[in-house]
Amino acid sequence: MFDIAAAREPAEEGDHSVSDVTIIGAGAAGSMAAIVLARRGISVTLVDMRAKHPPEFRCEKIVDDQLELIKQLQLLDLLKQISTRVDRMLVVRPGNIQELRKTTEYGFSYQDFINSLRSNLPGRVRFINERVAKIRNGEETQIIELANGETLSTRLVVLATGLAQGLRQNLGMALDTVHHHHSLCVGFSVRPGAGQKFNFPALTYYSERLESSIAYITLFPMGDVMRANLFTYHGYQDTFVAEIRNDPISALYSAMPGLEKFLGSFEVTDGVRIRMIDLDRVANHRQHGVVLIGDAFQTSCPATGTGLTRCMNDVARLSEHIDDWLAAPGMSRSKLASFYDDRRKTSVDDHATYAAHYARKFATDRSLSWDLRRIKTVLRSRFNIMEASLGERLSLLSAFLIQ
Repeated sequence: MFDIAAAREPAEEGDHSVSDVTIIGAGAAGSMAAIVLARRGISVTLVDMRAKHPPEFRCEKIVDDQLELIKQLQLLDLLKQISTRVDRMLVVRPGNIQELRKTTEYGFSYQDFINSLRSNLPGRVRFINERVAKIRNGEETQIIELANGETLSTRLVVLATGLAQGLRQNLGMALDTVHHHHSLCVGFSVRPGAGQKFNFPALTYYSERLESSIAYITLFPMGDVMRANLFTYHGYQDTFVAEIRNDPISALYSAMPGLEKFLGSFEVTDGVRIRMIDLDRVANHRQHGVVLIGDAFQTSCPATGTGLTRCMNDVARLSEHIDDWLAAPGMSRSKLASFYDDRRKTSVDDHATYAAHYARKFATDRSLSWDLRRIKTVLRSRFNIMEASLGERLSLLSAFLIQ
């Protein structure tokens, strides 16, 4: 690894107004970036207006290929402390068992994950609990004005403010909405009814009816409950949204009748949380002294599971470029372009956009070409069942007593 400490003078001891990097926003992207950069010997200031992250309905599990990314960032141990692991997922499409998939997934509450990251910030990270009022950026030094009147000086600002627009607007950045109200996700926790049990370790159930405008529902263990994430393409004013908020059990079974034989009788143990998703991307972001990561740069559709992937990939790509940036004077937009033009970044970002549009069309488009895609997927799943070993098929039959 490049010896960054040998290439520059550190900030003076006790001078808290100066740091190599100041990260604004201590959500997933910002907190992970702070840990990863500090471990590289970089002095980091992390600023967030909330001392502790409050309950928030966002990413609630990490799966398969995402585990490789979080291992790269050396953050898996922190995730394990606050999550519940599952190694098998029953996949149903459409209304019939497709497979009992071998998988590795961790279910967690978003706020627990963020607060775990914050509580494990390295000593080289200074956390400031304050709102940023303004950023004045330039080719050499960035000046950050806090709401309490304090001023910070830094070589690089990393903007990890998620969906908040204030600072982006302050910097003259524009929001390019690719698809307004692209998708809607719903979250709630469930337990089996009295004397009942769920006959699966985790479940992903794809809607059997195109007119439902539902992609799928996935249920996975989180502590002592089963967490449900439902992904749909309804608008806020659709009748279904009011129904799922007021009576989620009836709404689910009405929209996906086949789901009842897998869930049976159950109760909802907490409030139903609903989040509408816009697909956005920022324009005029190539500026001196500032880089954007995570949702501050581009949003993703939760139904595709690409949001956390993009977030972690951004942190990994940032850590690959940061040493070279700090080793030489200046933070010009031309220097920072290496981050935005990194092929491993652009490919992940582009895939997230493609996957978002594909998933929506797959769940809602009634044209012949998409009918054929859905038929192909169903036939492939049935072929997979036929190809499964006798032992695997007996396992499905004995474990679930459904098909």
